[in-house]
Amino acid sequence: MINHLKTKTPYLECQLIYRNHLEYVEKRIYRSLKRARIGFKIAKKDGDHDKMKYYAEGIQKFERQLRPPVSDFTDVFKEARNGPDS
Repeated sequence: MINHLKTKTPYLECQLIYRNHLEYVEKRIYRSLKRARIGFKIAKKDGDHDKMKYYAEGIQKFERQLRPPVSDFTDVFKEARNGPDS
């Protein structure tokens, strides 16, 4: 008869593999950036300047976190402030 306390079980010996936390955070930021860009395109197609401004700010925020060059949305911010007819 084998003593089960003395035998090694494979699930106790294996090491758990954790994802790199920074890699996980970076993927979430890229996913959020992609969603903000899609939202911006939809808002631009619909002509909704308030939503365009909202998504432009989000895009800039996520780009700052990833550290690539930040997009310039000065024309969107001017239109949102002055209104689409100005």
